[in-house]
Amino acid sequence: VGRLGVTEIKSIISYGKQNRAIMSEPPAKKTKTGWEEHLCNCNEALMKKDEVDHLTSISKSPVTILQGIGEKHNELLEHLGIKTVEDLASYKFYLMARALKTLAEVEEKDGRKAESVMNVDKAVDKAQEKLTFSDMVASPIHILQGLSEKAEELFKQLGVHTVSELAEFKYARWAEAIVEMSKYENTLTETERKVDRELHKLE
Repeated sequence: VGRLGVTEIKSIISYGKQNRAIMSEPPAKKTKTGWEEHLCNCNEALMKKDEVDHLTSISKSPVTILQGIGEKHNELLEHLGIKTVEDLASYKFYLMARALKTLAEVEEKDGRKAESVMNVDKAVDKAQEKLTFSDMVASPIHILQGLSEKAEELFKQLGVHTVSELAEFKYARWAEAIVEMSKYENTLTETERKVDRELHKLE
């Protein structure tokens, strides 16, 4: 190995000083959120990098923010007109399916009164209008009025075949819960919340 020149020696010394300076710098302080003592989370439904976000922000994000929705699922959902978490939460046919399943759970077998006028004729196709809620829920999703054959094929690729399975589609359930609870979320910063509290004292 040849002898080092003056320039090389100066470069090594300079590098060493810079490295020591970096190592001696105190770690950056984390910005306080004011929610450090809160324990709630929905980590198993979200991608790792998004676990700390506001529910409000998550609601407006692409569905790929949900854990398990990869490129293929995202493409299928896009063909259904679903791009964001809000879109998924408010998807018409999911809400219809969930409502039918909830009603099926409180249905009394052979309990309909002769004078009853209850019906969901605008929710299902003509041939299924007379079915019990339980039978509707057990039926293929194409009984839902307005659901296209193309949409049914797309749902099959998502593992959804029956009205019951659509009602239990976990990504839609997660999305609905996130969007609903975002309505009750405080999104003000810690400083803004302090100002807000002081203003309330003056009222």
